[in-house]
Amino acid sequence: MCGIVGIFDWRGGGKTADLLQRMTKTISHRGPDDEGYLLANANTLRYEQRSGQATVPELQEKLKLISLPSEFEWNIALGHRRLAILDLSEAGHQPMSNEDGTVWIVHNGEIYNYLELREELSSYGHHFISRTDTEVILHGYEQWGKACLNRFNGMWAFAIWDSRLRKLFCSRDRFGVKPFYYYFDGAGFAFASEIKALLEAEFIVRKPNDQTVFDFLASSLQDCTEGTFFEGIRQLKGGYFLEYMPLDKELLVKRYYDIPMDRKMIGLSDESYSLKFRQLFENSIKLRLISDAPVGSCLSGGLDSSSIVCMIDLLMREMGLKIPGTGDVQKTFSARFNEKKYDEGAFIDDVIKKTGVESYTVYPDAASTWKSLAQIIWHQDEPCVHTYVSSQWQVYKLAKEMGVKVVLDGQGGDELLAGYDRYYSALFSDLMRTFQWLDLGRELLSRYRSGGSVTIRDFFQGAFHLLPRNLQMRVRAYLRPDGNTCLNSDFASGRTAYYYRKQANGNVMVDSFDELLYELFINSQLPGLLRDLDKNSMAHSIESRSPFLDYRLVECIFSMPWKQKIRQGCRKYVLRNAMSQILPDSVAKREDKMPFATPVDIWMTTQLADNMTDLFGSPRFRQRGFLNASEVEKEFQAHRKGQKNIGRLLWRWLTLEIWMREFIDK
Repeated sequence: MCGIVGIFDWRGGGKTADLLQRMTKTISHRGPDDEGYLLANANTLRYEQRSGQATVPELQEKLKLISLPSEFEWNIALGHRRLAILDLSEAGHQPMSNEDGTVWIVHNGEIYNYLELREELSSYGHHFISRTDTEVILHGYEQWGKACLNRFNGMWAFAIWDSRLRKLFCSRDRFGVKPFYYYFDGAGFAFASEIKALLEAEFIVRKPNDQTVFDFLASSLQDCTEGTFFEGIRQLKGGYFLEYMPLDKELLVKRYYDIPMDRKMIGLSDESYSLKFRQLFENSIKLRLISDAPVGSCLSGGLDSSSIVCMIDLLMREMGLKIPGTGDVQKTFSARFNEKKYDEGAFIDDVIKKTGVESYTVYPDAASTWKSLAQIIWHQDEPCVHTYVSSQWQVYKLAKEMGVKVVLDGQGGDELLAGYDRYYSALFSDLMRTFQWLDLGRELLSRYRSGGSVTIRDFFQGAFHLLPRNLQMRVRAYLRPDGNTCLNSDFASGRTAYYYRKQANGNVMVDSFDELLYELFINSQLPGLLRDLDKNSMAHSIESRSPFLDYRLVECIFSMPWKQKIRQGCRKYVLRNAMSQILPDSVAKREDKMPFATPVDIWMTTQLADNMTDLFGSPRFRQRGFLNASEVEKEFQAHRKGQKNIGRLLWRWLTLEIWMREFIDK
C-alpha cells in the first residue's frame, strides 16, 4: 500500500522537481517507509532515478536527491511513497523497472495471487529480484500487455511508463478499492493517489464542481461518476484503464471489466450454494492474510465483520494458519458507544467470547469527533455522506497505536448480499412482474413479522416500479423533486440529480432486484464507502483489505438466485447459512440491520449544538450560495428541539462547509 504521483509536464520540464516533492510530501502518510522518483524524457528516452529525504538508507548513497539539478531536460516524472507490506527490504523500492529500464511502474495496492503469477511468469523466462507483487505486475504487463489486468486478483492503482511505446498505462482495480485521480487539460497530464497532491500544482484551480456538490446535497450521493468535488479533477473508475500518449497529447479511458450479469447459477441445493460461498470466502481471507507486517481485523458486531473474524479464528486455531507478526491470537478493533441505540457491544462481546481474540475498543464521543473532524475532511479530500467516517477514523487510529499495519474489513458485504431494507421493494417488484405470487406472499408475511408497517411501504414501492418508466419519472419528479427546501434556488436551477440524469439518458432504471444490486455495488453506494475506508486507513498508514470484494466471490454471489440473498425476511441468507456453525448464534440469527454510524444526530442536540449554531450562522456559510442559510437555521432548530431527526442531512451540510474552509478558502 502506497502513495503514487506523476507529472507529464507541459510547463517547463525539469523546473517542476519542487512540485513533485510537494506532491509526495502531501501524501507521505500513505507511505512513510520509503520515497523514490523517476525523471525521464519522452523524446530522448533518457532517465534517472532520484531519492528523497525519506528514501531508505541503503539507497540514499546510490541515488541523487530529487532537489539537485538534473543533467538533462525531463518532461516525465513519477513519484512514490512506500508502506512496506511485502518484502520489507530495499528491493521493494519504487519506481521499479524491468531489467533494461524500458518499463517503469509506481503501484499502490496488493495483488493477492502474486505468488502463483510469479511462478507462471518465471516459467516464461522472467527473472525476479524482489519478493514483491509490484514486480509481478511489471513482468505481467511485459508478458500479457493490457490483458494482464484480467489475471490479477487484488486491489490496485498503478501507472506504468512504457518508453518502448512512449505511452503511460494506468489502471484501477475492478471495484475501485484503491484510488486514482487525474487532471488533463489537453496540454498535459498529472495523476495522484489523493486529490490534495494534485492541488499542489499551481496550474490546477481550486474550484468546486457544482454538479457534484448538487448530487451530494440533493441525493446524498458521491463517487457515483468520474467527477470529483473539484472542477477539472477526475477519478479513474473501478474496472477502467487509462492510456496517455504524451507526444500526441492523447488520452484514452476504457473499461476492461464488468460484472457478468448473464451468468446464472440455478438449480443447486442450499448446501451447494453455501459450500461454494464458504470455499471462496475462506480462500479470499487466506489470500488477504498474506503479509510481512502485522495483521488485525475490524469488528463492528455486524454479520460481515464477525464472519471475517470468526473465519480467521478457525483458520488459526483449527487449521494451524500462522500470520507473520500477529502471534497466536488475532487482534480486533472496535468502536462502541454510550448511546445504546448505536451500540453493538453485546454482539462484539459474543464474538470475543467465542473466538478469544485480543480485542481493542475505542469509545468515540462528541468532543473527540469535533476535534478531529477538520483533519478527517482534509484526509478524505471531499465532504462525507456517512456519519460513521469519524468512528472509523478512531478505529484505525487505535489499530496504528497497537502496531498493526494491515487490517481486514467487512466493507462490501451489504451491497453484495442485499443487506439494506431498500432491496425489499425491488424484490417485491420482481415477484409481481414475474407472477411469483406464492413467493411474494411468503416474503410479504415474513417481512411484516419483522418490519410491520414498513412492509406496506415496500409493497407499494415495488408495485410503483411496474409502471411505465416515463410515468415513473414524472411521478418521482412531482413527489420528490430534485433537492430540498434548503437548497439555494439559483444554485439548484437547471440541475438534475444523478438518478434522473441516468433515466433521461436512457440508462438502466434501478427498478429490479439485480439492477439495484448492481447499481449500489458499482456506482452509487460502494464506491463512496471504499473512498472513506481507503482515506481513513491510509491516514494512519494502514492497509485495509476487504475479503468480500474478491472478484471471484462477487461474481459467484451475483450469479446466485435471489433466494440466496433474501429469504423469508432474512437478508444475506447464503452467508448466514455458510457461517452458521462458526458464528455465535446471536450474530448469525440477528434480524436487525444496524448501520455502522456515529450518534451525531444526538450530539447535535447537545454537545455539538453550539458548534453547529456558530458554523451555520457564520458569514462564510451564509455567502456560499449552495444553501438557503435561513432555511438551514430553521431545520437545525427543529432538529435540536426534537421535532424531527435530520442528523444525516445536517452532517452533509456540516462536512461540506468544513471542506470549503479546508480546501477552497485556503
